[in-house]
Amino acid sequence: MSRKKSKSALRSSVAPFEWMPLWPEARLFKFVSGLAKGRFAAFVALCASCVFSDINGSETVAIEPHTFTIQNGYEVVQVATPPLVKRPMHMCFDNEGVLYVTDSSGNTDKAPIQLKDPQHRVLRLVDRDGDGVFDESTVFADTLPFPEGILVHGGSVYVGAPPHIWKLRDTTGDHVADERSVWFDGGSIENCGNDMHGPYYGADGFFYWCKGAFAPQQHQLTNGRTRTTRAAHIYRALPDGSQLERVITGGMNNPVGLAFSTTGDLFLSGTFFDLSAPGRRDGVLHAVYGGMYGRKNPRVLAPHPATGALLPVLSHLGPAAPSGILMPQNTASGLRGDLVCTEFNTRRLSRHQLSHAGSSFDSKVSTFLESDLTDFHPTDVIEDADGSLLVADTGSWYKICCPTSKIAKPDILGAIYRVQKKDMAQADDPRGLAFDWQNPEVEWLSDERPAVVTRAVECLAAKENIELLCLSPARVSAIWTLHRIPGRYARDVIRQCIKSSDPEVRVAAIQSVALWRDKNAVNSLIDVLSKTENPHVLRVAAMALGRIGQAQATVPLLECYSAEMDPFLKHALTYAIYEIGELNSLPKQHPVTRRVQRMLKLDRTTIRSAKYPEIEFIKADKPGPEAVARQKKQLDRLAVFLPQGDAQRGEKLFHNREKAKCVTCHLKGSAGVRLGPDLTRIGAIRSERDLLEAIVLPSASIARYHETVNVVTKDGKVVSGLLVKENTNAMFLASAEGAMQSVVYTDIERANYSNVSLMPEGYEKILTPREIADIVVYLKRSDVLRPAGDGWPTGE
Repeated sequence: MSRKKSKSALRSSVAPFEWMPLWPEARLFKFVSGLAKGRFAAFVALCASCVFSDINGSETVAIEPHTFTIQNGYEVVQVATPPLVKRPMHMCFDNEGVLYVTDSSGNTDKAPIQLKDPQHRVLRLVDRDGDGVFDESTVFADTLPFPEGILVHGGSVYVGAPPHIWKLRDTTGDHVADERSVWFDGGSIENCGNDMHGPYYGADGFFYWCKGAFAPQQHQLTNGRTRTTRAAHIYRALPDGSQLERVITGGMNNPVGLAFSTTGDLFLSGTFFDLSAPGRRDGVLHAVYGGMYGRKNPRVLAPHPATGALLPVLSHLGPAAPSGILMPQNTASGLRGDLVCTEFNTRRLSRHQLSHAGSSFDSKVSTFLESDLTDFHPTDVIEDADGSLLVADTGSWYKICCPTSKIAKPDILGAIYRVQKKDMAQADDPRGLAFDWQNPEVEWLSDERPAVVTRAVECLAAKENIELLCLSPARVSAIWTLHRIPGRYARDVIRQCIKSSDPEVRVAAIQSVALWRDKNAVNSLIDVLSKTENPHVLRVAAMALGRIGQAQATVPLLECYSAEMDPFLKHALTYAIYEIGELNSLPKQHPVTRRVQRMLKLDRTTIRSAKYPEIEFIKADKPGPEAVARQKKQLDRLAVFLPQGDAQRGEKLFHNREKAKCVTCHLKGSAGVRLGPDLTRIGAIRSERDLLEAIVLPSASIARYHETVNVVTKDGKVVSGLLVKENTNAMFLASAEGAMQSVVYTDIERANYSNVSLMPEGYEKILTPREIADIVVYLKRSDVLRPAGDGWPTGE
């Protein structure tokens, strides 16, 4: 049967929403009436489905050379291996099912060096026979700098390669990019190349990307202001580059992956979010507009107005180095509404099962897929049209600023894997390739195939489709389609959706009016504040009122505020009042009034921090063959004792301050001192051989942010130690004994990271081989008490 329907056929297909007369008022009334008939019970059921029980076991799958552990009911297969791909990093499908992949050359030079000698490429992978395994690979673009993301949109391929986002086009149809232009210039590139990750495409039609590192960037935002910042941010802009704005601000150095819900919620994965407790470091955030997040970093956060304390981390992952993150949309995967995140250091994919908590979420974290090999480094996960997931393993070439990939192994290549439910039915034309996309139909917004819906949203975004879009029972998708259509009429339709009884429809509509800054929506949004109890709806309504900026909303926003609210809702209300900037009608002693006054004062103040010195990396001299052989022999001799290691004896030694002295510099659980790396979850990311090497040859692998810094001041004084703290004017260096000394930035002549660890060598002279083995086994195998509700992964 043909999928195309006449207009009359469409009219009969949308019951119980009867055909609407063709005059605007009646159409709007009928559209809203239809929304009012939405079942709130459906939303309750959706929320209930987010409360998951414990994962019921796992099983193993052997794919040479790996043995994978995967949650019960799922299977994993290899779908692209060398020579089709060598070191895949990021992936994105086009509408036809062609997979575009950034493929590393294996170059491990620092990013600024790579910028001068670009060697990476974008591959074009095709599955010709439709069996799910790719069988053709061609080079779409080569000589690219260090890639940090890929997006296919509107017939172009966008690649984030610091400091730029490149737009690549094939104008001749030979599947090779012949046109290359800079879509966005970030303006900074630091050694680690984490100045930029992305771009990603949101449900709202915006491109999103992340700024990392702490180099200053200056951009003119959509409000006309030119802003310079060192902090981390999520940015967004429309595909034509307009409406550039910041979404969040953070003190972390490496925000990486972004995932989107169908209603516009945004989630961020990355590193160094929170160092406030043992075992914490990396994680996943619910990234809400205007939010300020960790780590605590006054040097970069001081110029940015904050609504209060840093917003909390959604999922704590320890030193996992999370990278790609995804919220699957296809029900066939059994993962719809969850988050799936790749973890570079821990050789796994984690699953984050979300449940509503106030105006944000709680997260139950479990291991979804894990390899037994330390050379498995997943960097990205995306959803295929049939609901299966593709996972990119980049191999073992990467060691740039990464503490666990200390030795580059460019000969150990990667692959792409497919993960799916065992009983997943084979999808019939999952991308709708049989459809006539030159003549799209509104009914396609109701298709069960997410890829069809996503493409339909783009294709139907035209003024002539507004009347039919009012008929669509797929309300959220219809809203995002209308959102892409400029003009008063589309704004009128979306504005009426704010009154829907379906919370998801309301949230999507409010997100849209916020992005359009629709002043005519103010009264409806104020009604939401007084008549709605759903905290998610309240949060986005407050956000929208702040962006629109009408003074009449100030008092209703304050009246909605309560000290008992969750931190995300408090933030949204406070930030909205700050954005409006009208305080004359507010009580002077109210805590929100005082907070907003400080924010507005800071916004008008130019904080001139002392110029931060660039800390140079000193290139390490490679040990000669004799030294390498000697070190290997030393490790081989000690490794013989590892099978006899005893974790209980190792625990006692670890806490023995007189003999082993581990706790004088390291944390593990609640014991010890945070000077060297936190060892609370070190066993999850290091093999026994790695741990042995770190103890006996500490300078062979120095963890990031635990390098000794050597400073020479302008008066010739030399200060050395670990950089443990920074503020706007000085850095603080701690010695191995724990003594701390401050150095004012303006006094520094030069600074560099040392290649010699602060941890002394010679432990094999203090401890016996058996004692060293005991400590290694303790670090690798001991279980740490995990606080309830702390987001610790289960099933490890």
